[in-house]
Amino acid sequence: MHLPGVVLNRRIRARALAITLSVGAPAAAQIGATTQADPTPATPAATAAPRLTQFVQADYPAEALAQGLEGSVLLELTVDPTGHVSQVTVVQPLGHGFDEAATAAARTFVFEPARRDGVVVASILRYRYRFSAAAARAAQQPQVHALLRVTVRGRGDQPLAGAAVRLTLPDGTTRQATSDERGALRVELDSVGSVRIALSADGHEPMEVTETVADREDLGLTYRLSPVRAAAPPTTPTPGEPSAAEPEDEATVRARRPPREVTRQSLEFREILRMPGTGGDALRAVQNFPGVARAINGLLIVRGSTPQDTQIFADGTSIPLIYHFGGLSSVISTELLDRIDFYPGNYSARYGRAQGGIVDVGLRSPRRQGYRFVANINLIDASLFVEGAITRNLSFAVSFRRSYVDAILGAVLGGIDAVSFTSLPVYWDYQGLLEYRPSPRDRVRLALLGSDDSLSLLLNRPSETAPRFSGSFSTGIGFHAGQVLWDHTFSPTISSRAMVSVSRNSINIGGGEVFGLDLNFWNLTGRYELTAQVNRRVRANLGIDIVGGPAEIRFNGVRMPSEGQMPNLQNLARVSTQSSDSLYRPGAYAELEMTPTPRLRLIPSLRADYTRDANRSWAVQPRLSFRWEFTRDWFLKGGVGVFNQPPQPQQSSGAVNSFNPATTVGNPFLGTQRSVHYGLGMEHNFSQYLSLSVEGFYKDLDQQIVAQPSIQGVPYFNSGIGRIYGGEILFRHRPSARFFGWLAYTISRSERRDSPESAYRIFQFDQTHILTLIGSYRLGRGWEVGLRFRFVTGNPTTPIIGAVYNGDTGTYTQIPGAPFSSRNAPFHQLDLRVDKTWTFRRGSLNLFLEVLNVYNNANPEGVQYNYNYTQSNTVTGIPFFPNLGVRFEY
Repeated sequence: MHLPGVVLNRRIRARALAITLSVGAPAAAQIGATTQADPTPATPAATAAPRLTQFVQADYPAEALAQGLEGSVLLELTVDPTGHVSQVTVVQPLGHGFDEAATAAARTFVFEPARRDGVVVASILRYRYRFSAAAARAAQQPQVHALLRVTVRGRGDQPLAGAAVRLTLPDGTTRQATSDERGALRVELDSVGSVRIALSADGHEPMEVTETVADREDLGLTYRLSPVRAAAPPTTPTPGEPSAAEPEDEATVRARRPPREVTRQSLEFREILRMPGTGGDALRAVQNFPGVARAINGLLIVRGSTPQDTQIFADGTSIPLIYHFGGLSSVISTELLDRIDFYPGNYSARYGRAQGGIVDVGLRSPRRQGYRFVANINLIDASLFVEGAITRNLSFAVSFRRSYVDAILGAVLGGIDAVSFTSLPVYWDYQGLLEYRPSPRDRVRLALLGSDDSLSLLLNRPSETAPRFSGSFSTGIGFHAGQVLWDHTFSPTISSRAMVSVSRNSINIGGGEVFGLDLNFWNLTGRYELTAQVNRRVRANLGIDIVGGPAEIRFNGVRMPSEGQMPNLQNLARVSTQSSDSLYRPGAYAELEMTPTPRLRLIPSLRADYTRDANRSWAVQPRLSFRWEFTRDWFLKGGVGVFNQPPQPQQSSGAVNSFNPATTVGNPFLGTQRSVHYGLGMEHNFSQYLSLSVEGFYKDLDQQIVAQPSIQGVPYFNSGIGRIYGGEILFRHRPSARFFGWLAYTISRSERRDSPESAYRIFQFDQTHILTLIGSYRLGRGWEVGLRFRFVTGNPTTPIIGAVYNGDTGTYTQIPGAPFSSRNAPFHQLDLRVDKTWTFRRGSLNLFLEVLNVYNNANPEGVQYNYNYTQSNTVTGIPFFPNLGVRFEY
């Protein structure tokens, strides 16, 4: 985006100075001008020219803008001793309404009045007001937001507390801030372009730099100030040693802090709000990253692993789900997100109890000045968000969302005789934050999070293939969590984060006479991490991570077969239990972030987890990752690590099966599942916006839990083996003034076998080819249009090759073929998003239309059979679906 700047004509005439400003990017400039007296001041403090302190942007004449007319008007301004403009005279007119617009704007200017011999006096100056059509059109673009995170460091790469930072923003205003004990500060911007940053600290040389900030960018900046050195006589340096006259450690780094992981994908603000196919929902955008398969019923599948192998965290608290029913919306408001970090593999030792991927969501601090209100309403759900400052050190944020799916389906399905809904599908979620900063060293935050999805229906006619499936069916899943987070800085080199949370998770499923599950468990979580900068090249992270709590379960149903086998509801072993249990899973980790050279980063780590409910076993997990900039803008990255995951509570439960008291519901002697991750890749930055990332991965799985569906014998074993391998490509154009987009492609193969003696077979969640193309372009005048195209290999299926009649039940029992030996047809879909934004003085209004499955492709999701399995038809997914919405921000 072109942002016209300020051109200062330094040629002083007898009584005036000409200044050029561009409409569309208002800027305040210091004006040097002589008063009516002698232009040579006696002293700088006693005599001074008027200085502009309040600039007002002129209204661009509508007809002139439509015709593309532009130019400048030269004005002569009389500034009275109070600093106000008392008279405006047009010296060089332009016509077409420009003269009147410039005059009206100039009359509202406010100056710091001129002084002569320390006394304020009236003055006259000439002022050139330039009108730029391109700048005016740019000013009509949506209100922008950006975030700067500045870190100031000094000698030995140590954080500089109390450093003064002055920012001159693109609109000419200035911000003053002071770095905290960690040398850090955070600034939210409502304009983008060139930002001039001046830094100073006692005992250090000052620095002034100019950075370019893009729309919706979250930019991390680290500056290193050079210590002030006393003058020394010239000496002849020893070869290979720095000269005494040369400052050490003088560098400016413009980058986000390197992640602890080999691969981390993060999104910028504009990509989140405008990404096609996501409805402006940040967490839904995760589905478009490399390594993420197409979600099934809102379940996240990462690099061929099962959904339960991937953990989701909100500032360290584990939450059981990331999306509501069908993946239509996420469970945390986008307005509250500070970051979304997605790790498909080889992640930090900070994370444990998972062998798939990690989604780590950070909640941002509420604003500390003023208030902000956002309302988002569309055809699926509505949400409200409010944040503001209660006092200077106390702020809050609240958000609530509810769906309309119940109202829409009620109108559509009301006439279907076979199904009657007791409670139509509905979801809602809420978040609340209260943050207090008692001192510059401390930040304390209380967070409340919750989500609920529920559905209840009544089958008036049973299914032909499963007549026992009749009556009322319901499903519900939800969680409520309270969290206290405390960030504390002990010194410039030592800091800590403590988190304690209590959450209640519930899963309730009812399946007529055949199936019933009520699972309620409390999660008590405690996390503490201590970070110490040992020296300029080594940082140490030490942490503990404890999860536990009581659980209650009531189950009446069938034991599901091993993954890869078709369930037969007529013949599976019945299981019934009602029991209470508790979990206790402490863990600890140690991690070093080492930079032996400025271009090489090594991260060795070690994690140990104890699982009481998995045969009271310990799991020690060494990990190592590296990142090497072997030449400018070319990076080599890689890693290897061990990752363990404990069994699900029902798998390790020792409760007695009421249907067969000689057996238990689970196997209390199960061990933890294990996978070894290998990764190697390369990255290249072609320019400020364009980058390419290529990575290959291999995951070796063993001790996987395999179910035994028969009535007799141990129900679960650690006999499963698996392997997942493939590659990922991400070719990305970060948001510029007009465009953002990417191409993401994943090729992978996920295979399993139930024992070392059995053969490998395709895994249930294997999707060999995953291609995603995304592009969004700003057309101007507040319009933006975007497209998303996806192509995914069809999901594996197990074919039915015949059926046997069961005289006792009067039904047919299917004969399955080889597990997952067939596939659905490939999935492909085009999604469209069109935005129109109007920007006001203190807010904005965004109207969007999002169309899913533009060309109405009948994407296959499964196969449905008749009563004797001789005929079948394909079950298709969501058809052409338009979603109209509006987002208002004030």
